[in-house]
Amino acid sequence: MNTSSKTKRLTVPFNPFFPCLLLCPLLLHAQALPTAPDPEVGHLLQSGAAAMHQGKPAEAESFFRQATIAAPDLPDAHLGLGMSELREGKTDDAERELSKALQLSPNMPGAHMFLGIAQFQMNKLDAATESLRQELTAQPENVEVLTWLGIVELGAGHPDEAVGPLDRAAALNPKDPNVLDYRGRAHSLVAQESYRALTALDPDSWRVHRALGEIYSESRQWENAIAEYQKAIEKQPNNSDLYEELGDGYQRLGKSDLASHAYETELKLSPRNPVALYNLGKIQVQRGDPQHGVALLRQAADASSPSAPVSFYLGRGLAETGHPDEAVTWLEKSLTQGPSDFMKQSAYFQLTRVYKMLNRNQDAQRAADELKKLKDAAGTSGSAADELK
Repeated sequence: MNTSSKTKRLTVPFNPFFPCLLLCPLLLHAQALPTAPDPEVGHLLQSGAAAMHQGKPAEAESFFRQATIAAPDLPDAHLGLGMSELREGKTDDAERELSKALQLSPNMPGAHMFLGIAQFQMNKLDAATESLRQELTAQPENVEVLTWLGIVELGAGHPDEAVGPLDRAAALNPKDPNVLDYRGRAHSLVAQESYRALTALDPDSWRVHRALGEIYSESRQWENAIAEYQKAIEKQPNNSDLYEELGDGYQRLGKSDLASHAYETELKLSPRNPVALYNLGKIQVQRGDPQHGVALLRQAADASSPSAPVSFYLGRGLAETGHPDEAVTWLEKSLTQGPSDFMKQSAYFQLTRVYKMLNRNQDAQRAADELKKLKDAAGTSGSAADELK
């Protein structure tokens, strides 16, 4: 379904680093051809590439234009000229030169990508998509091509088509903030479309209420989220996941009794559910019933591979029930399971106390030092214990 009329046109500034990354290899490719340019043309190409690296596209344009005059059938000269013009915002001229480069060398690396970018900037979205897909055929693992294809599909109002290439780009480069940004936008738009369609089918369905509950939860409107989950439960009373979401909302509001009741219902519907066991055990430890909490947390650890939170609260509960040796084992284990920074602080705080119980004073000092480092790095002044009471 074409939703371009509903999707705001994306304005994406051209990234000056892309041509710099590809330009020198392309020039080397040109000089390796049997019909290599004469030294003067080669010097013009290299000067143009250097100017692009220095962020001087107008100067680069001059060098490449001279190269096209001296060697009009050299595809690399037209590619360089088209890229420099694209960097200057001369999209019509850039499209013409890049098309010329492809006429001379249809399989030229990078040319289809830059042509697609130029076409996108000109709002020729179908043509841009086709150009980028041709580049992707030749370079299926190129993050820049995948990202631009996703951007163009978003601009065309096709978030469902953008998700695939952006997911792939994120898998190849998981720390690129631009990729993650566009990927998040694509998934968000797809979700919105799904929710709109779902609402149109039945605005009072349990799925719609669950979706609304999730939206309210993401914006930390816990009371509204709880109300929606309750409405969903009225229509789907045997769905254990809904009780988990309801319990999470109550926990956020500090209503531990209601949270426990929700998790207990989840556990009845889904016996040995590790998430329900963990939440119930954690609440019992926090509320001063560590013996009951430890029993539940042991079940949670047995039901699935223990995570840092399960190990931490089990260790804390064991310390409070007079089992410091076993408590140390679980608290130390929590530090090896990818804990959050807050969980690390909490674990070192508890370890400091438990090591002292065991007269392991050097270990207690080491744990206290690690806790201080974490707090200093986070710029926090409060104690982790304050949030764990």
